[in-house]
Amino acid sequence: MKLRFVVALFALLVSVPARADCSDEACSSIKKILDARSGNFAKIKGKPALDPRGDPVWEGTQAIAGLIDHCYINKRGEGSRYEYRCDSQASRSREKAKKIADGVKTTLQSAEPQLVWFDDPAALALADIEGFRGTEGWYGGYAKNKSMLVKVEIIVSEATGSVTSVTIFAKPLTRRDLK
Repeated sequence: MKLRFVVALFALLVSVPARADCSDEACSSIKKILDARSGNFAKIKGKPALDPRGDPVWEGTQAIAGLIDHCYINKRGEGSRYEYRCDSQASRSREKAKKIADGVKTTLQSAEPQLVWFDDPAALALADIEGFRGTEGWYGGYAKNKSMLVKVEIIVSEATGSVTSVTIFAKPLTRRDLK
């Protein structure tokens, strides 16, 4: 009887999906960011600062190697939760921003194979506004409960250029409106 219980417990522990082994530096960077989520990113906090609205932010010490260098931690992110956000430099090329976004999505998928991608309705609405045509956005999360862990977005602006933005949420954000 005890042996059956031990075998059943072992089977449950082994059946939990493990994160894939990362083969490159970008994947290792994203794994470090995903692992830091449990402590609200305290492990990868840099210098404190304020965002333009006066909310506290911290420099993010873990960039996404080879893809995006500038990262910060925002206390009041989407859904009033901590978020780790990395933004690329502005570029006049939408194609360059799309290439970075595709690289980030592929790397996130390598680090967390269970992610399912959903189109961001807010990004689709922004793409309909003059001067922002070509804007795209995706949430990455789990299909079963629509729990979102990440957001990848390309913001195309005729005025400021194209930027790729990657946001990793400290606590999953539930989005029932995503399809």
